[in-house]
Amino acid sequence: MMSMQNLPFDQRACFIAGAAKSGTTLLVSLLDSHPELLVMPQDTAYFPTVLTKYRTRGRRAQFDYLTKESWTNVLFGFQAMRGRQDYAEFPKQKFLETFERVAFDPANMNRDLLVLMMEAYAEVVGVPLDRIKRWVEKTPANRNYVSEIFNQFPKAKLLLTMRDPRALLAAQIALEHTRKTRRFSVYYVVAHWRAAAKLAKKIRTKEIPGLVVGYEDLALDPKMSMQKVCDYLEINFDPDIVLNPTKVGRSWAGNSAAGVRFAEISTAPVTRWKNELHEDEVGWVEWHCRDLMPEFGYEPRLNRRSLRYFMKPIRGERPKEFLKSRAYSLRDRLKR
Repeated sequence: MMSMQNLPFDQRACFIAGAAKSGTTLLVSLLDSHPELLVMPQDTAYFPTVLTKYRTRGRRAQFDYLTKESWTNVLFGFQAMRGRQDYAEFPKQKFLETFERVAFDPANMNRDLLVLMMEAYAEVVGVPLDRIKRWVEKTPANRNYVSEIFNQFPKAKLLLTMRDPRALLAAQIALEHTRKTRRFSVYYVVAHWRAAAKLAKKIRTKEIPGLVVGYEDLALDPKMSMQKVCDYLEINFDPDIVLNPTKVGRSWAGNSAAGVRFAEISTAPVTRWKNELHEDEVGWVEWHCRDLMPEFGYEPRLNRRSLRYFMKPIRGERPKEFLKSRAYSLRDRLKR
């Protein structure tokens, strides 16, 4: 079996996946400063978008998406879509020029574009490639592309975050209250959680290689949780590093949907949903997820399903999204 030291850089991948607001960004921030890792601080949507929507459009279109449209655009000097990302001291122009040079070097035309992006990132942050045991990419929707990930990167590591789906709904309601997108879909909250839960079951039964990282475990016992992550990645566990969230090496204050900033891991989000969700909102989540919840320690609060939990609109839900969510939900139930 090939040791990690003998793996070519191209195959030293680690992908993080999970439902939105399930702790993927927190996990990335805890790994960010580890000297044996190279961590891309922003989502790339490489598998969900670059290798799907842009697969046939060529390298230039894929490069333009990564640098101008994906969440990584803020690292290249383009306007962030939203959020509080602060990369004021990051060498954005140098990163753009370095990535463009390696991406379109004829010697690299058969190499993976994401790998070249990671190499360019390593160059601008001054990390030697031979020091890197794993490079890390995080996009929550990676959960839907696991087979493609392992086809492209057979030696990859997979970290999947899991969180109580009721907490996910509470976080998404808070985000919609702040952002007012008018496109808030309660269907996607439960559908994405179910997809992550089914993947987590396959990881637990070793049908798929990976490690499930519980958000609640990460918040309540971060030392034990990060010890497991480091052991899985075969890297040194240093509490002074992996228990202090950073982005590009700078202290990170979080992206809490509730607008709470922190200097260390917070336990408040674990139980916040209990005071924030109405009974009908808890009912919506449990209507869809109660069959899978106990397996991950999430005991349903309500003792039965009720049609009113299915039919009552959720806070922030527009009429169009209400109709779509109920239609998609019924469609999925018929498929099961």
